[in-house]
Amino acid sequence: MSSASENSTEPWFCDACKCGVSPSCELCPNQDGIFKETDAGRWVHIVCALYVPGVAFGDIDKLRPVTLTEMNYSKYGAKECSFCEDPRFARTGVCISCDAGMCRAYFHVTCAQKEGLLSEAAAEEDIADPFFAYCKQHADRLDRKWKRKNYLALQSYCKMSLQEREKQLSPEAQARINARLQQYRAKAELARSTRPQAWVPREKLPRPLTSSASAIRKLMRKAELMGISTDIFPVDNSDTSSSVDGRRKHKQPALTADFVNYYFERNMRMIQIQENMAEQKNIKDKLENEQEKLHVEYNKLCESLEELQNLNGKLRSEGQGIWALLGRITGQKLNIPAILRAPKERKPSKKEGGTQKTSTLPAVLYSCGICKKNHDQHLLLLCDTCKLHYHLGCLDPPLTRMPRKTKNSYWQCSECDQAGSSDMEADMAMETLPDGTKRSRRQIKEPVKFVPQDMPPEPKKIPIRNTRTRGRKRSFIPEEEKHEERVPRERRQRQSVLQKKPKAEDLRTECATCKGTGDNENLVRCDECRLCYHFGCLDPPLKKSPKQTGYGWICQECDSSSSKVRPVTCF
Repeated sequence: MSSASENSTEPWFCDACKCGVSPSCELCPNQDGIFKETDAGRWVHIVCALYVPGVAFGDIDKLRPVTLTEMNYSKYGAKECSFCEDPRFARTGVCISCDAGMCRAYFHVTCAQKEGLLSEAAAEEDIADPFFAYCKQHADRLDRKWKRKNYLALQSYCKMSLQEREKQLSPEAQARINARLQQYRAKAELARSTRPQAWVPREKLPRPLTSSASAIRKLMRKAELMGISTDIFPVDNSDTSSSVDGRRKHKQPALTADFVNYYFERNMRMIQIQENMAEQKNIKDKLENEQEKLHVEYNKLCESLEELQNLNGKLRSEGQGIWALLGRITGQKLNIPAILRAPKERKPSKKEGGTQKTSTLPAVLYSCGICKKNHDQHLLLLCDTCKLHYHLGCLDPPLTRMPRKTKNSYWQCSECDQAGSSDMEADMAMETLPDGTKRSRRQIKEPVKFVPQDMPPEPKKIPIRNTRTRGRKRSFIPEEEKHEERVPRERRQRQSVLQKKPKAEDLRTECATCKGTGDNENLVRCDECRLCYHFGCLDPPLKKSPKQTGYGWICQECDSSSSKVRPVTCF
């Protein structure tokens, strides 16, 4: 219906080229075709927007912008396309059904377009929805074959004409087209920035991630970069098996607000960490450069110091010769002044800093025993066994800080540890420190005492175990005497039984309180005053004897008197 000339020299561009994007359709998995932008910044095929029910247009004449919010989100991935060659894309986008009554065939709009299954009503017919789609069984066979042939011919013609056009275009025409395209892209960017924000429903609408063809392509690309084969993973058809009467169960949105906030916060942290790493790397490079300069200066100073020391030695030898000549002239033995003495014999005075201990820095840079490099001298660790230096990061496992060394403990590398572990396992013991901690200690074996063959070996002293004394040293007897005094166990037991003295009989007859008679069954004897008392005469009275086996007992009078008279003794 356009009145423009068919041979116009004015270049024409589609909406996708004007915006400078390579879009992906939200309603189907195919990438070729003419696209229109939605009000939310997404892209759809114009043929998909015309044939999918529920899709609306803001401007009907220009067919833009496309609105997808009026369509039910449950249609995304609800049906499986019967024409898709790749089963991973069969449930992406939105599938339409065959317009024939009671037919359950579903397919994407662009897939049906390739097969020649789309049809439109005539211009004379006044129908609200003039776009129809039929499956292979209900479509006209000849009409379908003719449409499929035209579609394939048009696709091949467009590709060939594009290649020929690029060859025929002169550089001036190509420059004119590029300049015009840049103007259109600037206008499209300005229109996008000034466009009012699209209406978005307040409630979150759940949509499976597998219903987006662009998301599946990105995941497949990620799997390819990671070296993971996507052919071994079966296609998830759990939605169809779990559905009841064709209705899918409700799914909550997978991306919650907490996850989105975490994702953005993680991205911000990653950006900050990368910036911090770049800054630290620059600082490290600067410090390394400064370190190299300081090493060069240090080597120069060491060389100049050696020259000065040689010059000082020559001057000292000349001064000593002159001083010796003066002594010969005077005929006396003169003491050499301190300044002319050798460095080892020289004792500087307090003014010259004699009390301060000066330590010369080593002019040699130590190298790591693993990487053979001499950088990061402050991270080199010395092995106390093989006397080699190692970087903390070169060790296996690497260390994060210097190990603590003391006078009684040392550090050795893993090689020295493995070499000496077999010899030291038998000589290691645990030693308890005064603070309660334990540490491993090497047991030092005593040297073998030399005993001449003429002299008999010295008898060993064995402690006497039968005697237990507190605060006294154990008495030792020679081993020979102990052998002589040894008695068989049975004989010793008999002697102990025979030598055991019988206890004296404790006859209790009279109570000291009531002066009444009694016997051992109702009287108890005090171990202090040796008087007897009835159980009932005690204060408080008792029903049985207060004396227990293995313990002593004293009466109340002895207890009160002892508490007043006896001094307190501490053990």
